[in-house]
Amino acid sequence: MKSYFQKKQDKTYVFKCVTISFVLMFGILTESIGQTHVQTITQFQMTTATTIAKAFASASTSGNLIVVGVDWDGQTRSVNSVNDNKGNTYARISGPTNWNGAGNRGELWYAYNITGGALTITATLSGAPTTYSEIGISEYSGIATFNPLDKSSVAIGGGPAPAVNSGMKSTTYSNELIYGASIVSSGTLSTGPGFTSRVATNNIEDKKAAVAGPNNAVFTKTGGGNWIATMATFITTSSIILPIDLLSFTGQCNNNNILLAWTTASETNNKYFTVERSENGADWNVIGTVKSIGNSAITQNYSFTTGGSNDKVSYFRLKQTDLDGNFKYSNVIAVVNGNQDLTTVSIYPNPTNGRSLFGRINLKANAAYSIVIFDAFGKLVSRSESNQPEFTVNFPQILPSGVYYARFTSRSFSTEKCFLVAH
Repeated sequence: MKSYFQKKQDKTYVFKCVTISFVLMFGILTESIGQTHVQTITQFQMTTATTIAKAFASASTSGNLIVVGVDWDGQTRSVNSVNDNKGNTYARISGPTNWNGAGNRGELWYAYNITGGALTITATLSGAPTTYSEIGISEYSGIATFNPLDKSSVAIGGGPAPAVNSGMKSTTYSNELIYGASIVSSGTLSTGPGFTSRVATNNIEDKKAAVAGPNNAVFTKTGGGNWIATMATFITTSSIILPIDLLSFTGQCNNNNILLAWTTASETNNKYFTVERSENGADWNVIGTVKSIGNSAITQNYSFTTGGSNDKVSYFRLKQTDLDGNFKYSNVIAVVNGNQDLTTVSIYPNPTNGRSLFGRINLKANAAYSIVIFDAFGKLVSRSESNQPEFTVNFPQILPSGVYYARFTSRSFSTEKCFLVAH
């Protein structure tokens, strides 16, 4: 084997002509250079020890991002934890992924907005590897200080074909950091087009994706060995430049009319708001526009009135457009007219393991409803449908640790529950 890697609160929004309110911090990110690679170092050990540790060559800087890759032989074990001597929190990005037949496994982890200093990072396996383990750690600056992970992908392969490819995912924002890592069982790797190598053996690479869209981590392999390739993309401080800081967005029904109101904390080159409405949460119609102040350093209040709909949930969102034509959507709020039965939802266990969500809803038999999962920043995680009181949601990939929201919606109710993911 030749190695080259070498807090919880429930929220229910069921409305009988009442006000609903979301706090929406869009978070203006200051234009900057964006991500910068700080340092990368790897450690390979021929031992059956259940831990592998490596220290950075230089002190790390607070606020930065750490990406950690771990690989070992034996597919009955996984990584129990990744931690460091400063108490930073690490979350799994992908894995465990089996590769090289029945021989090897790999995982990718990260920590963001770290506490800096002289860091030693330790990965602890659930059992002893057969002969070896390895770890690679990379530090980046210029990364968003809220949860910056956007997309990830992993693929395995082998044989004489020289192409090594993590699989394609479309990034959400411009100027994201594209991180790639690969390992081969035999042969050599070279860095893919547009990427910069971060270790001498060319198995850790990165680049900045100037525009949002499809991206993958690619390498070129010599020899016929098996391989694993992983990609993770991260939002940088130059990824999002929004002209407003939206503090709240509320809806209130009164006499078959719905009053929408929103407040901005500040505005820069803001042009106007478009108000959009949906009866199913998926198909949207423009129902009006509201001209904005444009530039303001103080709180500004806006409102828009529209007709209600009987015995239905109405969904609303704002589309904010700036003077350059760029736009951004707010989170969605829901308003129900008429008398509706209050619906309760139970989620268990809570916290979850990030792989699945289980629960029960006190729903009338065969009444269809949707389950939409969002992370703490409003990013869609999954969407599913059910008509059963017991529900199961299997996530497309293991969710990082943090706070998430599950929105349950039918024609007669809208209920939101908070749950935690803890690894």
